[in-house]
Amino acid sequence: MMKKLTVIIVATGLGLASGCAMSPNSYQYKADHSRAYNLAQAGGLQEAKDYDVPNDQKDSLTSKGLDATSNAVLFNSGSGFGLDWGQSLGLGLLTSAFAPKGGMERDSVFGWISESQASDKRKAWEMMSSTLFDGIEKSLQQANIKFIVDSKNKYQKFPLVSEFIHSSVRIVAPEHGCPDWETAGGKYDKTCNISTVVHAPTENAQKTPDFIASGQKSYTFYADDVTDYSRIEVNIPKGANLNKNQLLARISRELPSWAFIFVASQKMDSGGYTAPVILATGKPELFITPQKG
Repeated sequence: MMKKLTVIIVATGLGLASGCAMSPNSYQYKADHSRAYNLAQAGGLQEAKDYDVPNDQKDSLTSKGLDATSNAVLFNSGSGFGLDWGQSLGLGLLTSAFAPKGGMERDSVFGWISESQASDKRKAWEMMSSTLFDGIEKSLQQANIKFIVDSKNKYQKFPLVSEFIHSSVRIVAPEHGCPDWETAGGKYDKTCNISTVVHAPTENAQKTPDFIASGQKSYTFYADDVTDYSRIEVNIPKGANLNKNQLLARISRELPSWAFIFVASQKMDSGGYTAPVILATGKPELFITPQKG
């Protein structure tokens, strides 16, 4: 009994044990909220909320550090999108107000694969994994970043742990602090690497939210489960100057319109938080309350 309990605890710590969150029903767009909010809610991130930002600051916010095309931006030691609500915007609000909760605390992937693209759950599952891997591969190739494929669309199944599909690549760029395997001492967490974990979508195709694709049914990948949620994980060891958020933005640019990456708020050394962002084909969708009128 103790041995079995230990396995469950370890699996849960790895974020692989099955959760029990319920998937949301077909979502109706709320015009008084941002597109980011609506995407998040439809994708299962039910703790999502919008923030009120003065109109004269919205333009400067959306123009800060969001260019995913420049290698000069990709390789830097800055704070990614640079959207520190407390300092960059001068809102004078408590930074704790922007602290993420629940599913908003973690990066995730969600999306909708229509019946016309996949005839069953298994094919949709494989398609999501392949699509994410292809996005990673293309984004790194276009940035002229050398990498090694360690795992590609590999099914993983362990006792007491939900099945998932896993892919991973290692970036080898010593000039940017990303060592090769020998220099890293054979320790994966000492390398620059990108991996994907894709859990199964809904058992059957269900109505796609109209603002995503009207009149369709899709196999849906929700981000609401406690542990069984799909994600792209970027590991950049201390000393490397790759920018995680810019990597994710470039990957998103290579993804189809039905796949979304949620980038969670990150605590900054200054004490503030970067803004949560949803990436849609490389475009950042921000959680900003729309201007009325």
